Amino acid sequence: MEKRRLKDPEAVRRTRVRQLFVARPYGEQTETGILLFYGWLGKRYPELLPSEPGDAYQHLKLDLEGLYK
Repeated sequence: MEKRRLKDPEAVRRTRVRQLFVARPYGEQTETGILLFYGWLGKRYPELLPSEPGDAYQHLKLDLEGLYK
């Protein structure tokens, strides 16, 4: 029987957050757009906000690194 490896929940969360961000209109993929996305995410998918201690917005920016201009 093949062993199934469980995916790291943090990696799954980060992948989903990145997918939701890139699905936004291209003009919203900016630093200002991250702030708007942070509010949107908190209202609709609060479980996807970073759970690390500290500033959740700054952690979100790190999650989205390379996706915004």
